Amino acid sequence: MNEVHPDVGRGMALCAGPVALASALVILMLSCFMMAPSEARAAERLMVLTGTTLIEDVVKDVGGARVETRTVIPGAACPGHYDMRASDIAAFARADIILLHDWQRGQSHIKAMLATDAGAAGKVRVPEAPGNWMLPQVQARGTAAVTALLAEADTAFAEDYARRGGERVARIGAVGEEVREAVKRTGVVGQPVIADAMQRPLLEWMGLRVVADYGRFEEMGAEALGRAMTAAREAGAVLAVDNLQSTGGAGAALAADLGARHVVLTNFPGGFPDAPDWESSLRRNVEIVLGALRDSVSVAEAHGDGGTMSPVPVASTTLRTACPAPVGLP
Repeated sequence: MNEVHPDVGRGMALCAGPVALASALVILMLSCFMMAPSEARAAERLMVLTGTTLIEDVVKDVGGARVETRTVIPGAACPGHYDMRASDIAAFARADIILLHDWQRGQSHIKAMLATDAGAAGKVRVPEAPGNWMLPQVQARGTAAVTALLAEADTAFAEDYARRGGERVARIGAVGEEVREAVKRTGVVGQPVIADAMQRPLLEWMGLRVVADYGRFEEMGAEALGRAMTAAREAGAVLAVDNLQSTGGAGAALAADLGARHVVLTNFPGGFPDAPDWESSLRRNVEIVLGALRDSVSVAEAHGDGGTMSPVPVASTTLRTACPAPVGLP
């Protein structure tokens, strides 16, 4: 019987090792290429381009690790006076879905952007939630609308979106009730103020009496501004409220003329560095208003006790949901 030398066996094993490894790599590569389209798509994150930080905040919270976001208009910028960048054009082309407010569709820079990419217009969706999204009730409707659009665009994870969206809506309701009840306890309800028209909804939601409003001075004209000032003076307005994204600090001159205090509020998350999301922005706005009114003579007289006011809770307990990322994501 012929014997095989031991070294021959070892040589065959050494040769077989690299061949087997190469074969395994080929099989792995082929399996990746042969993956079902739905499985391959599920492994990718949904690229969502949002019109403002109000929508972006909802998308990040509801989508979690499943989505990648980019926002067209930064939080501190005026949506109607923003110059698009080259990177924005690339973002429109790369997005899987583009979420815009209804009022953004008619803006010239948005229309120009959509015109640069024939396919971009077909990706636009509008969350139907009319009104100021800083108000809790409108924010809740906006969240529900965005959640539905994400589920429609990414059906494999629709249940995850629905769960996270529902938790956010519940949290919004709780935050709104907590803040407004706290505002009522301070005794500022009914105080007369003059404000940028963009901030009227929030101030009225707080229970303040907006006796006159204004917009950009250069756009409304001297006559209209004069009427607003007359109404504010006759009503004894104790506060002038600007909108960061439009009038900025222009209302300071009005406040000085009226002998009132002056504040600036934000209409979008990210307007203030310490308020990156909806909840922290709402709380920060309320804190600013109450801080100004706390020092006003009118509030002190209304209390008859030197103006002592109950504190309002402003420390943000983050709105982010506690749900884990959808299955299959890192």
